[in-house]
Amino acid sequence: MSLHQILRRILWVTCGCGLTLTPLLAQEARPFDQNHAAWTEVLRAAVRDGGFDYALVKKDRAKFDGYLAALRAVTPAELAGWTKEQRFAFWINAYNAFCIQRVVDSYPLKSIRKLDGAFGITSVFEKPFIPLQAHHPDGKNEELALNDLEHKILRVQFKDARLHAAINCASESCPPLRNEAFVAERLDAQLEEQMKAFVNDPARNTIDPAKGELAVSEIFKWFEEDFERDAKSVKEYLVRFAPAEKHEFIRGAKLRHRDYSWDLNDVPQK
Repeated sequence: MSLHQILRRILWVTCGCGLTLTPLLAQEARPFDQNHAAWTEVLRAAVRDGGFDYALVKKDRAKFDGYLAALRAVTPAELAGWTKEQRFAFWINAYNAFCIQRVVDSYPLKSIRKLDGAFGITSVFEKPFIPLQAHHPDGKNEELALNDLEHKILRVQFKDARLHAAINCASESCPPLRNEAFVAERLDAQLEEQMKAFVNDPARNTIDPAKGELAVSEIFKWFEEDFERDAKSVKEYLVRFAPAEKHEFIRGAKLRHRDYSWDLNDVPQK
């Protein structure tokens, strides 16, 4: 008999037959919510106008902090038993949630890059602060950084360039946050929608045959190898998501990259 079973039997005898288990054990037995419902509640309330209402979340953090606690409670053994889609959704949502936590903890601020190390030697994305030590990709008993989630877990384990339209770096030029959690059952459709919306977003990518202009986000430069892996070239990746009438233009036009704005993707405060 396991220790857990022994404790349950002791509790049953002590409390008397017919009484329910204590809230602690009931909570322990509750599985992780694969619908990420708490995260969707936060996003539905705070995502609007292409930005995120950090002030709203900072004012009332209960639901948000509860979701972060649920992420921290997932063990490596539990995660290993999930489907690939469940794990992919988990890490996308974790990246976005912990990135928002990093901003909310220091809010108000003008840019997440204000949290870089002195003289910009260490970027905020390289700083360990995520308490998921048991999941460290290098096997270290250390907190993770956002770059660990992106470059050592998401990009390595799942090899899907659409993730670059799904994770958000709390900046204006980053693909906007979706107003719902990513979930395994709809993950492929959600990723497809995110990348299609990003490629065709004139605020972040210009694909204008009339003006002869093809100017795309620096994301397509920073992660060029991911897009080339999935579609042979950045241009062919753009073709996958752009309207058919722009395909010939994309393939023949000179490609340049737009300047990236690191200003916080905050919504205007009333």
